[in-house]
Amino acid sequence: MKSEIDIIAKENEIKKAFSEYLTYGGFPLVVLNKDKEKILTQLYEDILFRDVIVECNIKKEEEIKSLSLFYISNIGNRINFRRLTKPLKIPFRTLQRFTECLKNAYLIFFVRGLSPKLVEMVKSERKVYSIDHGLSSVVGYRLNENLGALFENLIFLELLQGYGENSIFYFRGKRGEVDFIIKIGNEIKEAYQVTYKLDDIERETKDLKELLQIRNVPSYIITFDEEGEVNGIKVIKAWRWLFGIS
Repeated sequence: MKSEIDIIAKENEIKKAFSEYLTYGGFPLVVLNKDKEKILTQLYEDILFRDVIVECNIKKEEEIKSLSLFYISNIGNRINFRRLTKPLKIPFRTLQRFTECLKNAYLIFFVRGLSPKLVEMVKSERKVYSIDHGLSSVVGYRLNENLGALFENLIFLELLQGYGENSIFYFRGKRGEVDFIIKIGNEIKEAYQVTYKLDDIERETKDLKELLQIRNVPSYIITFDEEGEVNGIKVIKAWRWLFGIS
């Protein structure tokens, strides 16, 4: 109990640190240095060159750079691989190979849509996430700051560490989607909706309620700085969730 009280007493300090983590990610070299943007940019370029271009023996460097930047800039979005070929001017099979190279370097991850039919899961669009949301924040192309996408990527990385990539799915219902479903074996264990700020309660809960009508599982809404309960669904502050504080 004492440790929890101490953490709550330092809440403003924790939120400040959490905001920095949200912006610059968790690479130790970045956390421990002041010139965070320069280091993040260099880390990204090193990974892309050493672990992707060299490792996969890629000759068309500009194409792989364009594809990588697209993924890094679109974390949390659904991806249709065939539709990327025209705007990026990359043949489909080349795009598939490049994507595998980026995945094998652990630069990006994909989350599949959950469906009772295997063929629908295979064909469904996949949501893309980055190995570090700091890379997307600093390197990714953005006209405006998108804290929601960075926040969703942060939560994905925590779930990835706890459950592994093959246990994480998203659920797309009739009216929207649930960000993360944890499925272990044939059993759905948990559901998470992620929103930086709970501005629209109806929008954030309706998709969870649609899922709960199909399968009643523990469900949560994770926010930056709000907590409580909405329509029987627990709302949790992200920093408390990350520290394992209920």
